[in-house]
Amino acid sequence: MSSEHPNIIFISAEQQRADTVRAGGAEWMRTPNLDSLFGDSVVFDRAFAPAATCVSSRAAFYTGLFPHNTGIYGFQPASGCLHWLPRLAERGYHCVSIGKTHLPPTGFHEHLAEHDNKCALKIRGQDCDWIRAVRAAGYEPPFDLHDTDPDFYDNLAAIVWPLPEGLHPDIYMADRALEWLDAWDGRAPLYLHLGFLSPHDLYDPPQRFLDLYDDDDIPMPQVTAEERAGIPDELFAQHRRLEAAHGATVIKPSRATPERIRRMRKHYYASVTMIDEKIGQLVDKLKEKGLYDAAVVIFTSDHGDHLFDHDLIYKGELYDTIVRVPLMVKAPGVTPQFRREDLVSHMDVVQYILDMAGADGEGLHGVSLRTAVEEGSEHPNRYVFAEEVPGPGLVSWSPPSPCRTGEGSGSVESSAGRNRPGSEPAGHKEGPAVVVPSCS
Repeated sequence: MSSEHPNIIFISAEQQRADTVRAGGAEWMRTPNLDSLFGDSVVFDRAFAPAATCVSSRAAFYTGLFPHNTGIYGFQPASGCLHWLPRLAERGYHCVSIGKTHLPPTGFHEHLAEHDNKCALKIRGQDCDWIRAVRAAGYEPPFDLHDTDPDFYDNLAAIVWPLPEGLHPDIYMADRALEWLDAWDGRAPLYLHLGFLSPHDLYDPPQRFLDLYDDDDIPMPQVTAEERAGIPDELFAQHRRLEAAHGATVIKPSRATPERIRRMRKHYYASVTMIDEKIGQLVDKLKEKGLYDAAVVIFTSDHGDHLFDHDLIYKGELYDTIVRVPLMVKAPGVTPQFRREDLVSHMDVVQYILDMAGADGEGLHGVSLRTAVEEGSEHPNRYVFAEEVPGPGLVSWSPPSPCRTGEGSGSVESSAGRNRPGSEPAGHKEGPAVVVPSCS
């Protein structure tokens, strides 16, 4: 493949925090394959998602626009009408999605093994590649554990995968990706998005991944009474609503004990190890086909997970546990750079992908990472940007402590229209409260 149009492999985890890679300092983690990719990559240690929930973050990425420009916040549906993938197609790229995008498949030439929201009731009975495979094997998707397992809520959404391992949605999806790559004839430059569903709840790894972790090694939340008292009660209103909810991905905070939280976090970390294994197999396949060295390989996540840090669960708030994400960029001919401290955003990743493809990034947010990756120069961001707005089951708030910017400590900005990105696209409109991350 021409160096002017390298293959671009974009690997996304779902809800994976930044502090979940052993090579990055998380000594309790078991991530040998991400550690290996870390060693081949430029690693941005202060990378941030543009939003604090699944759909809003992913929609911002694939439109190249912050949520205040698209109006897509929280869990609102994304129409897919705005998309930068056609810009890659214009440069001759064949665009393939395998696994989760959480968005309409606009712009992809192929869209395979899609399973949009892991074990969520809203997709019960809906047809997709994974559901058909489960039923062809003589099973039903495990959507009813909250009804059939009397200990479900005590387990805080942490379960052992109950079906054969090959039917786990992440393993199934990654295996389809390996098959697809094996058959790929290289007729065009490739943009491949491999989208994992884990470690999003349900926290459901097969047992063998759990066996790699010792309970005593699992880090626990450290929430002081002072911190707890300083968090607005509105954030805990969601907890109260969950106590009355019933569903396959519902966590009831009143059921939490230290032992149950430790188990929950162990399942979360083991889920990362599960997808780590499949990432290793993907890299091996790229090497087997002679594609790895000349390819751009990017690994990141759409956002993180509180896991009871700050006494909170799920996502939606602008803490580091949510908006800070792992980001590794392996580029052809580039010397690895570990733990770069530049403030960067997913929006900069979008511009980097377009830049590497020779495509136009005009009208989109972000500044390409290319010079930072290839020359080791400092990325120009002085601050990074994330936003959410309140909605059903979602409260947006940023803690009132100093936050890091490119020039050290600065104040949180939460007034509408302030600290917007420097290069606004045409049609920019004022949006709701926006904050500068990040506070630990």
